[in-house]
Amino acid sequence: MMKFHNVLFGCIAVLVIACGDDSLSASDVWSENLSSSAWIASSSSNSRNDVSSSSQNVILSSSEGSSSSSSRHSVPDLESSSSSAKKLSGEVAGNPLQIFKTRVPKKAVYHCDLTQEAIGQEGDFDQKDWICSFKYAGMEGYVYVQASPTGCSPHWGFYPDMSVDSAVIYVNGKYETLNGVTYNWGGNHHADSFRFSYDGKVFEYAHSSINFAYRPCQEMDCLKAYEADGITIIENGCNLNSEDLSDVRQLPIVCRFANLEDGSFGDFTDNFELCPGDFRLKE
Repeated sequence: MMKFHNVLFGCIAVLVIACGDDSLSASDVWSENLSSSAWIASSSSNSRNDVSSSSQNVILSSSEGSSSSSSRHSVPDLESSSSSAKKLSGEVAGNPLQIFKTRVPKKAVYHCDLTQEAIGQEGDFDQKDWICSFKYAGMEGYVYVQASPTGCSPHWGFYPDMSVDSAVIYVNGKYETLNGVTYNWGGNHHADSFRFSYDGKVFEYAHSSINFAYRPCQEMDCLKAYEADGITIIENGCNLNSEDLSDVRQLPIVCRFANLEDGSFGDFTDNFELCPGDFRLKE
């Protein structure tokens, strides 16, 4: 009788371990991701588009010149899954620091005071500049954007409202000032994105992976292409919601933010990895 109870208990334990507490499926996670990222589709009519002349922001320089799928019912190999998602590279030729004349972003240029609000918080926000590669339909180059905080919004804390000071694109050896550029901080989770019009389309830089807390673990890494209306999508090169990792990050880019201490941007090597806790890496 004792042996029977031991065998029965062992079987129950195995079933519990095998089934687990799968109360939050991959589709549930994506539903929550959608609600926390709803800002992406409506990012930006509020930002200022006072883009300055490209001659004030750039200096001329010669440019140098295995898929797998994941299911929530299986345990994926983290290394092979990551390599599947990063099989394409967002790197382009040339050194952007020899292409653009950059600035050192200023610290604490906007003070947000929400002490009269329910959250009762205040703090300072800095300017935020970045350089990103651009790769689409045979066009290659870099984008340099300068942004400054102009307000703040409360939501489980608070975050800045950003306006674009200047934006320039350098593609196939040609500079062009960008118009209609907007930067969205991405709410309290800071899942940021920016948009700009170029070559008759609207491009959005965003993220293709987030962690278990629905936050990105690295800079923007992919782009989406829209028709000129900014609504009709031509190609989703991020596919944050796809469980098939061979579809993820099909239009890769590399973004680097400026260091507030000296304005440096670091290395433009494409070192993208799926975020730890990405729902596609869960059992």
